[in-house]
Amino acid sequence: MDIQTEWVLLGLGLITIFSYLFDLLAKRTKFPSVILLVLIGILVRLYTDAEGLTFPVLEDILPTLGSIGLILIVLEGALELSTEREKLGLIIRAFFSSLIIMLLTVTALTILFYYGFHMKLYISIVNAIPLSIISSAVAIPSSMGFATSKREFIIYESSFSDIIGIILFNHVLANRTFGPEILVYFGIETILVLAVTVVCSFLLIKLLHRIEHKIKYFLPIAVLIILYALGKMFHISSLMMVFFFGLFMANSRTLFPRRIRKFLDHEQVDVNLKQLQLLTGESAFLIRTFFFLIFGFTIVVSKMGNPWLLIWGTIIVVIIFAIRFAYLRIMSKGRITPEVFIAPRGLINILLFLSIPTALLSDVINQYVLLIVFIFSLLVMIWGGISWKKPKSGKEIIEEVREISWNI
Repeated sequence: MDIQTEWVLLGLGLITIFSYLFDLLAKRTKFPSVILLVLIGILVRLYTDAEGLTFPVLEDILPTLGSIGLILIVLEGALELSTEREKLGLIIRAFFSSLIIMLLTVTALTILFYYGFHMKLYISIVNAIPLSIISSAVAIPSSMGFATSKREFIIYESSFSDIIGIILFNHVLANRTFGPEILVYFGIETILVLAVTVVCSFLLIKLLHRIEHKIKYFLPIAVLIILYALGKMFHISSLMMVFFFGLFMANSRTLFPRRIRKFLDHEQVDVNLKQLQLLTGESAFLIRTFFFLIFGFTIVVSKMGNPWLLIWGTIIVVIIFAIRFAYLRIMSKGRITPEVFIAPRGLINILLFLSIPTALLSDVINQYVLLIVFIFSLLVMIWGGISWKKPKSGKEIIEEVREISWNI
């Protein structure tokens, strides 16, 4: 059965409007809009199946759409970060939090899959990695209402988690051995990517200064997409390049070497930064909307009748948050809320899961278990966001005291 173009256009417009309304609702209720988008996708699939409509091309474009969304979301988060010297401790803490929690989670899930589900060791590791990564695509937008330090920690941690997770996943797929050499590999890759990023960032910023055409801010995004694609071809974590470019763009006065810094018009950089932030945010919103909608559309509800899927998904989520709670409790001196609850699974997890070769897939850990982990991790995040009350700032406390004094 064919469907008319007018109906498709109507549907696309309505979906975009609903996604916008969901985002507004999410800011007030802390309920992530991505759950509603996935549910709409599932409902659309039920309707199209009942009407005999088929859209096989949607499943094929999901990885591409997700990759573009990941680039935009990581870039959006990096463009909002500042790297003053006093924030160095925060950055280091976020890096080690993402690294150690991920390695502990991979280890725990590998043990569960190997001994509990009787999967081969190598297949257990490959399937454990995608489930062990925090999704920046969900974590970053969900941290909007938090205190600045906690929001920045979540942005850094989730971005590092994506980057480290992709490096680890690519390394495990390319090599069946895992040992200390991964740290050397990561160090060399980081230095190489950082050097390339410095050069590319400087050239792109200078190019933005010189372009007089009214459409110019899609150019750096197009270049980053090309670099990301080339990095995937050579098994290099080009997402790191995207993250560093955003940092350099947002912190041109401090991150660039002094010899390079003097060749930049920092006032013009600030103007371009604001425009790029606006474009990236709008584009990321649109891509994220259709990615999660299509992901929901790929779910066949009739295949979710197995109660063991719910049990396995619940066990995985319990392991994820138990490790996160234990690490943050041991390593943090202050309050660990709400960040202890912010460990959602989402876009990056789906992308890596779709990248697992068919020979390494498991009958136990499938996209339906992934969906349950995705939803349950979001529910934990919702509960944490609702139960946590943002501490009042000194200014707010002073205003309250003045109001009380005036009433007296």
